Amino acid sequence: MLFAFVLNSCKEDCPTCQDPSNPDCENYDPCYGKDTINTIFKVRPGDRGFGPPEEWCDLIACDTFNASSVRFDIPDGNPENSTYEWQIGSEAETRKGKGFEVDFSDYLRDYGWETWIPITLTVRTPMNECLKSQEETVKTVTRELFFTENRLWIIKEGETTAFYKGYFSDKPEEEVLVTFVLINSGSFRNENPPVLLEIGTPLADTFYRPGNCISDYCGNFRHIKQTVYTHLNNCREKYAFDVKENEWIFLNGTQRIKRTWLVENSAYIRKYEFIGERVE
Repeated sequence: MLFAFVLNSCKEDCPTCQDPSNPDCENYDPCYGKDTINTIFKVRPGDRGFGPPEEWCDLIACDTFNASSVRFDIPDGNPENSTYEWQIGSEAETRKGKGFEVDFSDYLRDYGWETWIPITLTVRTPMNECLKSQEETVKTVTRELFFTENRLWIIKEGETTAFYKGYFSDKPEEEVLVTFVLINSGSFRNENPPVLLEIGTPLADTFYRPGNCISDYCGNFRHIKQTVYTHLNNCREKYAFDVKENEWIFLNGTQRIKRTWLVENSAYIRKYEFIGERVE
């Protein structure tokens, strides 16, 4: 009898599912989020014959490139029967397809770096019951990609030290100074150069990644990620190094950065996030 009462009470008082994108909810709308066509195509540094980035390489979008190869992919969320036509710069013929890679080496050799290249995508979609107007059946967008030989990094060319004043996201009210020091000669604790020291973090008085710790990088102009295989090569056992991921995001060139360290060991997983402004 009590069980029946609980069921009846929940049926009357418990909150109902209210998600128009979920078929199991009472307010499900099969056209939810499908009334317009998405034209935000995706670009990233090209793979150059290697496999695509792994799942951990989730970079922020960036239309500036310091490499000549670019991977293009269609926008997310459009109907399966949408078709895509691409105009890449001044190419004589348009391209068709959902994804491909373009090497701009010849163009950059002939016309030089520090240049913009326009990319135009036209998306054609047969009219359906969800589209809000006939205008959605043909959508065109143009974006310009910028190619540069410059690179963003914490330590500028000719420098060995950089200072950033800011805060850690778990204590935004406390101002801290993080110092980055690049060792280019000699050695540091038996580590061969170059070695990047980070001073003023909660991880250690002087934090650095031992050269013995194997890692992989991925990145674009504004965002760099590194995953460290701490279980290999005695990295954790010999150096007590348990930073699984390093990440650098340039929020305003090198003037404002976001630096994160993901610590993972048998006891806990914790992310430290520093946001700071460069001190000249």
